[in-house]
Amino acid sequence: MGETSSQKAGKRHERVFLLCAVLAAALCVALAFWYAPPKAKSDPAPQTPLLQSLRVDLNTADFETLCILPGVGEKRAQAILDYREAHGPFRRVEDAAAVPGLTENMVASWAELAYVS
Repeated sequence: MGETSSQKAGKRHERVFLLCAVLAAALCVALAFWYAPPKAKSDPAPQTPLLQSLRVDLNTADFETLCILPGVGEKRAQAILDYREAHGPFRRVEDAAAVPGLTENMVASWAELAYVS
């Protein structure tokens, strides 16, 4: 027995429906790619390490700020303040080695942490 015309029409409608569903899905995927946000560009500038954000200006730092430098406690911080008051601002970071209680090696270890304005 062969298929009736209504059965053939039903199968044809089913194929058309499936074709429309596939096309609609493809259109959705294409639009999703079209309207997707652009990829973030990589920043050419390197991120600032935490240590660089804690840099200390030897000419303006207060007592507490000077204490964050390696090897500087309360006595050495006060010595830096006293030296700065007696001799004026530092011209270079290396000049801090003239402060009593500080050594050239200690001041050299501040290379990325200390600066003078």
